[in-house]
Amino acid sequence: MKFFALLTVAFILGLDNPVAAKEKTKFDTKLFLDICLSKPKLKSSRDHRALQWLLQTSGKRSIQSNISNQHKAACWMLHDDPKKLSGGKSFTQRYALAVLYFATQGELHWKRKTNWLSDKSECQWFGVECDTFGTVTGLDLGFNDLFGLLPRELSLLTKVEEVDLHGNDLQGVVPPSILAAWRYCKILRLHMNGFFGALPTEIGFMTSLEEVHLFGNYFEGTVPTELANLKKLKALDIYANAFEGKIPSQMGGLKNLKELDLHDNNFRGRVPKQICERKLSFLAADCLDGSHKEVECDCCTICCEGMPNMRCFDQKTKQEVIVGQQ
Repeated sequence: MKFFALLTVAFILGLDNPVAAKEKTKFDTKLFLDICLSKPKLKSSRDHRALQWLLQTSGKRSIQSNISNQHKAACWMLHDDPKKLSGGKSFTQRYALAVLYFATQGELHWKRKTNWLSDKSECQWFGVECDTFGTVTGLDLGFNDLFGLLPRELSLLTKVEEVDLHGNDLQGVVPPSILAAWRYCKILRLHMNGFFGALPTEIGFMTSLEEVHLFGNYFEGTVPTELANLKKLKALDIYANAFEGKIPSQMGGLKNLKELDLHDNNFRGRVPKQICERKLSFLAADCLDGSHKEVECDCCTICCEGMPNMRCFDQKTKQEVIVGQQ
């Protein structure tokens, strides 16, 4: 029940979320001076500049609603952040990270949160990685008890190269705007969470990707053909989801692909010859002979059987093996 309440609130507020909007509305900030009810009214020019940016970035409804994570993060930025910034790169990064902190129950759930929401540079917050110029380039928050929905404001971190959020209790759909913004991301680890729904086609914009790990979620529908845009991709792991339909032949065009794990889904048909021609070092699918065989595969290195008799066999040695546990 708690999760569905979060999902409902996120959906309603998301209707007013212009993070990715090209044109920004100009707000009369004088109308929002007491937006943080338990705090003093905003007065300084710095307050007005910061408030204008926050309203334009996350939307009036999200910033005004005292139950939204954007509101909580905005009030922290306006009143409690010791740095008292009004704009610029650090302001943007601190706000995006603060929304993530509130959206995933940082105060209540996170195991490790050293320096978060402190006077320290955001580059010194646990799990945040930066380059020499102070630009956030990575998030390493795996197995840290993050609980909730990924906020769209993560799309403000446009220079991330590695994102590891695996082994948490993240739920809901992955916001397409995040994937569209992470064009420099090389490694994406979202496995072992509770994401559901379709894998957004916007993943096709992440053309720097070399590794994608999505196993152990509830992604469903067909695999987007836009994955064929990821020309640098070396490893794709989508096992243990609910993908269905045919395996896209377009993935055969990924000339750098070496590892592909498709097993424990609901695919049908045959592993396309275009993929077989790649002669991958690792290719797993639900192709084990038997009553539960789901796909035909002439080139798989591992063939598995789904529920109820989950097992996998190396096709060269014919020995039973354990795959996909990372």
